[in-house]
Amino acid sequence: MEKSKFFLLFNGFYLYIYWWTTFWGVANNKFLIGPILAITYFIVHFFIIKDKLKEFKYMLFCLVFGFTLESLFYFSGLMTYKGMFTSKFLPIPIWILILWIGYSLTVFHSFKWIYKRYLVSFIIGGLIAPLMYVSANKIRIINFNYDVIETYFILVPLWSFSFLILNYTSVKVNENL
Repeated sequence: MEKSKFFLLFNGFYLYIYWWTTFWGVANNKFLIGPILAITYFIVHFFIIKDKLKEFKYMLFCLVFGFTLESLFYFSGLMTYKGMFTSKFLPIPIWILILWIGYSLTVFHSFKWIYKRYLVSFIIGGLIAPLMYVSANKIRIINFNYDVIETYFILVPLWSFSFLILNYTSVKVNENL
């Protein structure tokens, strides 16, 4: 199926819908509402897209990368997370991994505008991603163990390089198929 403007809009719009629904759900101890909405979209997404293998490979990379990065945040003492199964089975909750998968499914579609734009991804990663953590901290689904400003400035370089790596990897995955 050819990517239509509708699909590109739907892809980006739905990311924000289940992203904020997940935040709301966790804040209100309704841990499954966002992930269920997200997984429903993931199923629809894989029915619509053509290159399922490429997207699946990148999705797995983002899942492992996200698990590693979020675990680094947790084990370094930078932050803790609110969620089901946290500390019992995983250091980080499932909901945040679902958001990583969701991000991966936008890269070749609604976020394609950043593809191969490494400097832009470096800057956006450092400016925007840490703000998501600040908003999550504000509604108490993530708890910073340091001052908000201090944590933000720790996250800026980590996310600048992370977003750069994510962009570079998407290009490699796309070109190697």
